[in-house]
Amino acid sequence: MTEKNNQLDEVKALIKKLYNSTTNEELRTPLLKAYNRLEDGADVGDIAAHAASAVNYLRKADNLTLSSEQEDTWRQLRDMGTADVLYHDPKNNLLNLDEM
Repeated sequence: MTEKNNQLDEVKALIKKLYNSTTNEELRTPLLKAYNRLEDGADVGDIAAHAASAVNYLRKADNLTLSSEQEDTWRQLRDMGTADVLYHDPKNNLLNLDEM
């Protein structure tokens, strides 16, 4: 149980760090949704994967440039995500968490 709590705390910290590092509301919205889903007890690995996917989707769709610190945080979040979600999510984003 402690390992899961550590993972939860780490993912929440990464999401919060990304959220606080930008003023872009399109990017902040899915990060806030992801954080709230974690607060509600959602699977940590799944949410980490969806949040990382959402950041990547918006980065590509909106041609966003991440700072090197944001890029590092995004990679850490991605690496904590569930591989099945990262590679098999048909939407490849977390823009609408209500659909999950």
